[in-house]
Amino acid sequence: MSLEHRVERLESHFESLDKAVPRFVQITGETQKIVLENQRENRLMFAQVEKRFDQQDHKIEAYQSENRERFDNIEETLGMIVNHFQK
Repeated sequence: MSLEHRVERLESHFESLDKAVPRFVQITGETQKIVLENQRENRLMFAQVEKRFDQQDHKIEAYQSENRERFDNIEETLGMIVNHFQK
C-alpha cells in the first residue's frame, strides 16, 4: 500500500470523524436536556411523596392521640369499677 493511498485513507477517516463530531455534540445536548427534565420530574415526584408521608404522619399522630384518650377513659372507668367492688 503506497504512502499516498494511506494518506488518502487517513484523510477520509478524518473527514468522517469531523462530520460525526457535530452530530455527537447534538446528541449529547439532547441527552442532557432529557436528563435535566428527568431530574425536574423526579424532584416534583419526591416532593409529592414527602407531602403524602407528612400527611400520613399527621393522621397517625391524630389516631394515636384519639386512641390514647379512649384508653385513658377506659382505664379511668375500670379504676372506678375496681374501687366500687373493693368497698
